[in-house]
Amino acid sequence: MIAPKGWGHLKWWGSGECQAVLERLNDVRKAGQTHCPKREDLFKALQAVPAEDVRVAIIGQDPYPDPRFASGIAFSVPESIELHKLPPTLKTIFTEYCNDLHYSYPTNGSLLPWCKQGVLLWNAIPSCSAFLSLSHDWPEWSLLTQEVIQTLSRSGQTVFMFLGNTAKRFSGYVEPGEDCLVLSHPSPRASLRATRPFLGSRCFSTINDLLVNQGLSAIDWKL
Repeated sequence: MIAPKGWGHLKWWGSGECQAVLERLNDVRKAGQTHCPKREDLFKALQAVPAEDVRVAIIGQDPYPDPRFASGIAFSVPESIELHKLPPTLKTIFTEYCNDLHYSYPTNGSLLPWCKQGVLLWNAIPSCSAFLSLSHDWPEWSLLTQEVIQTLSRSGQTVFMFLGNTAKRFSGYVEPGEDCLVLSHPSPRASLRATRPFLGSRCFSTINDLLVNQGLSAIDWKL
């Protein structure tokens, strides 16, 4: 396994857990199933933002189970997806984006412009079988996410946001005193029933306030 640039120091790449994940994914394919995202996109989120450049880490659940949407970057979809076909979760994110920041609705569903500014969009569980959410909730993946969180937390220059109960499991790996938001998953159903709903959280402006308080520059969220 070749580690993404800027993440080669993680012990996970040379571990038995990494090998076990690759074997599990091979078994999925041998069974005639598709997994999300594609093999070459599994670590696209890490490839997009080297560890030393991360200023904000947004942790989601697992990939969109529809192969059309799964891009390897949490919550982001390919630019080619038409706006009216965006997954409901991304529509919820864009609703909060518009309400919080008073920007116009984005023209497509790619969140790569955020990554280029140091926003890591990572799923706590980086893969799933097509159309089967949480089907790859494997302990081997958990160890990778744990190491990613611990590495960023030790840097002391990252604002964390955990979205949903699956992501929340990893919030305990953030060092005490580090900036950390824990909200509901931005799916429409989760936002309605949560005690700390994503909708109405003003998370984008809150993250910028926390960055500025650390002496760091704010994220330009405009898409």
